[in-house]
Amino acid sequence: MGDKILGFIKLAIFLLLIALLGYMGWQYLSIEIKNYQLVEEINKILYGEIRTDEYIVKDKIMEKLANKGINLTYDDVQITKKGNTSCKVEFTYFDSITIPVINKSFFFTKEVNTTVTPQ
Repeated sequence: MGDKILGFIKLAIFLLLIALLGYMGWQYLSIEIKNYQLVEEINKILYGEIRTDEYIVKDKIMEKLANKGINLTYDDVQITKKGNTSCKVEFTYFDSITIPVINKSFFFTKEVNTTVTPQ
């Protein structure tokens, strides 16, 4: 009887670990998707506003970051323009995954570095 209970406990712990790893994988995947969507939205902003002032571009990017829940200061976003031919945006932000059962957080640094050159 004791062996069955011990086997059940081992199985329950194993299944819990599998569930936690699956949860972490799902959360990490959502971070990667969020980063990809952010880069695509920034590229759309750059394509539409490449010929305008870089401060207007920075304001629109800061608004987009705030809508995504990414809190950066105005100086954290670097914009480099080369005339009307290309525009480069660089910034780094942090994101995290928290496991609710053990209340442990894992932090990730995501870097956005995109250049748009209209053709």
